Amino acid sequence: MKAERLINILLLLQHGEIVTTRELSRELEVSERTVHRDMESLSAAGIPVYAERGQAGGWRLVDNWKQRLSWLKEEEMLSLFLPHAEKIINDLNMGISSKQIKNKLLLSIPEESRQNAVKLWERVHVDMGTWKTAAIEMNPAMEVMKEAVMNNQKVNIIYKKADGEIRESIVNPLGLVAKSSNWYVVAMNKQDEFRSYKITRIVKCELMHEYFNRPRDFKLSAHWEESKKQFMQSLPEFRVKVNVSPFARERIRFTGRFVQPVNDGKVTENGWTELELIFNTEDEAVNFIVGFGNQVKILSPLELIDKVTGRAREIIDLYR
Repeated sequence: MKAERLINILLLLQHGEIVTTRELSRELEVSERTVHRDMESLSAAGIPVYAERGQAGGWRLVDNWKQRLSWLKEEEMLSLFLPHAEKIINDLNMGISSKQIKNKLLLSIPEESRQNAVKLWERVHVDMGTWKTAAIEMNPAMEVMKEAVMNNQKVNIIYKKADGEIRESIVNPLGLVAKSSNWYVVAMNKQDEFRSYKITRIVKCELMHEYFNRPRDFKLSAHWEESKKQFMQSLPEFRVKVNVSPFARERIRFTGRFVQPVNDGKVTENGWTELELIFNTEDEAVNFIVGFGNQVKILSPLELIDKVTGRAREIIDLYR
């Protein structure tokens, strides 16, 4: 694309060196005639490009002209250099790398800020994947939803809910959200209700030749934060008071995904600690506590003791 070529030419010239037509032709993979036409376009747009004649000649920017981000404060400029998550870029199939982004940004900031920017990039890393990654292909629905979001196109989806129920719906996709290693699409259904769909649960997805009007007051980030808060508030709570060994206490703190520990209590002489744990359901509490064997002792509710011991007997019977 011509616009992209013009930007690349500017980035090359901003190093301050003279670049020959042949070098630009080779770098951009176009003919030398195309390079001359692009230079005419830059000049017509008010960019001060200048042709040096002679054997050592070429193209340069007049007076080391540069388009800088100098109107930003240094902290604001450095925030642009927070490393991008390669997973996000790859999932969106954008055809670029974070290294390319960094190199282009470096040309646009003042020299005095460049060293700090490079240091930040080299000393902070963003990993959106899980610890145990599997070679799973991206759901084809991701590419369809990306196109639908950008073009305000309706999509017909077949969606498998968490409980196994399968539904077919026509939705208006409004935005894509990366949550940890998962992607969600925020959309409106036929009843103009906001819904969030996990991309991996979309069984089938078809782009329709029908468009919709995007709500003017819709802000994706604000909507997601509010819906996330409402979702957390709607989750059921099952509270359990326990006495845990030092080993169990550390493991429970580490596995916060499955349980929320609150209210550390007193520590007994043997090093055990009283904790209050919050689960979504009673059954989750039973399975979790059984998994710790003799490292967790239930204090309340007392009826949970019978259910845990009952589950333990079932396990013993299974292996007899």
